Amino acid sequence: MSWRACRRPPDNPTFRIFSLCTAVTSLLIQVVSGVDVTITSTVEEMAKQIAAPVDVLIVNAGYFPNIHETMTDGENPMNFEEELKQIDVCALGPLRSVYALHKAGKLAEGTLVIIISSQAGSAAWRFTQNKDNGGDYGHHMSRAACNIGGVLMSEELKKHGIPVVMLHPGFNRTDMTAKYSHIWDIEGAVEKEVGAKRVLYEVSQVDMAKTGQFINCEDGLQIPF
Repeated sequence: MSWRACRRPPDNPTFRIFSLCTAVTSLLIQVVSGVDVTITSTVEEMAKQIAAPVDVLIVNAGYFPNIHETMTDGENPMNFEEELKQIDVCALGPLRSVYALHKAGKLAEGTLVIIISSQAGSAAWRFTQNKDNGGDYGHHMSRAACNIGGVLMSEELKKHGIPVVMLHPGFNRTDMTAKYSHIWDIEGAVEKEVGAKRVLYEVSQVDMAKTGQFINCEDGLQIPF
């Protein structure tokens, strides 16, 4: 569970990348380890360690366990504990992170707040993608909650000149989607590097005019809530 923050020092035009995660990696310039978006104290401690306001905050913590929940299929029963965990990570995680950074004075006018969400949170799309089936309650509910949280943050932070945008990165070939590997080719799943580039492009297009929007990184179009 992690997110990324970018800070550009006044005397250096190069973005510094901060990786905030539960495990240390040597790939980025600075790593703040031990951050769990479900534990408020670790998020608040992280906010203290960042010396200056960030230019771009990308909240990409996510959790989608390898289960398929249904109400009517006895082989795939409901798992309420896992549902709550998904909501804690995917919906409250971004809220905790943005709140901690705002309280610590690390979000300034012009800071871009980007929440990596999923089209799974679109209620309108469920009538097509889950037609006659439903299921996967925890994942879809957590992303819908994530999106409404982002919309509410966008309204509150608007007066501070801070746009908040939700991005669907598209269908990427990752460990989290491996359970759908049988349809990767059919559905056009891309390598994670391609998905990351799509996200960064959409981030570069964000301004106050787009605050509160839910955007599909595959085509740049808005996704209905």
